[in-house]
Amino acid sequence: MKYTSGSFLGTPEVLKRKLGGELIVTVAIDSTAFDENGVLPAGSAVAEDGKASSGDGSDVFGITLNDCTEDNPNVAVVRAFATINTSNTTATSNDRAALTNLVFE
Repeated sequence: MKYTSGSFLGTPEVLKRKLGGELIVTVAIDSTAFDENGVLPAGSAVAEDGKASSGDGSDVFGITLNDCTEDNPNVAVVRAFATINTSNTTATSNDRAALTNLVFE
C-alpha cells in the first residue's frame, strides 16, 4: 500500500449554524467577479447576475458558501433562512442590511 501525505486549505465556515431550512441556489459567476488568482472566496456577496455585489446593498442576491474558481464558475449561494458567520464574510454592512432573510452573527 502506498501512502502520500499532503495538505490543503479549507474554505471558511460561512454558516454559523446549520438549521436544515436554508434557501440555497446555484449561481453562475461572471468572470469579472474573480480576483487576480481566479478565485471568488467563500463569504462573498454576489448579485443575481453573478457579478460581485457593488457593496451598497442595491444589487446583493446572496452570500457564497464556498470558494469558486474560474475553471468551474458555479457556486452555491445562500439566500434566506440561515445564520451567517460575520467574521467569515466580506459583505459590507449595506449588503448585510439588504439581505433581510439572513441573520449575521
